Amino acid sequence: MFKKVLLTLAFILPFASQAATTDPTKLIKQCETKYKADKQKKMDCIAKVKKSASKSTKKEVEKAKKTSSTKVADVKKDAKKDVKATSSKLDSKKADVKKSSTKTKTAVKKQLKAVNVNTASASDLAASLPGIGETKAKAIVDYRKKHVKFKSAKDLEKVTGLGEKSVSSMKKYLKF
Repeated sequence: MFKKVLLTLAFILPFASQAATTDPTKLIKQCETKYKADKQKKMDCIAKVKKSASKSTKKEVEKAKKTSSTKVADVKKDAKKDVKATSSKLDSKKADVKKSSTKTKTAVKKQLKAVNVNTASASDLAASLPGIGETKAKAIVDYRKKHVKFKSAKDLEKVTGLGEKSVSSMKKYLKF
């Protein structure tokens, strides 16, 4: 925001001062050519040009300051609007994320049910047991095919990827 203000001032002020300095030099040259013979008139003409140039330069600088200050105010207003719009978008996205995360949590809790680990398919295990996804469910089925059927929850801890903690969280949903 401040960069915009500085850039605005950097562009306005030099042009205002250049406009004032180019006109007086031309007028001074005109005075010199017009009053070559009369030094007094030439000096009076140059003095008038310098006075009017200093007045016009001051006015132009004041105008430039006014326009730049209004531009600064406009930039500030725009920045505030942008900040408000961005924050409201972020707030709505946060609310959407909260809503979607609560929906998925409740949906998972509703689908949990008791399942026979020795007869269920991998997709049934993944849908019914907490903390079990498709890969862990496949590992359970593969272990069951290679080894003997499961007799207790302790036997499930032998499956790679399952530990004591995960097995204890799903004990109430296990049937043998």
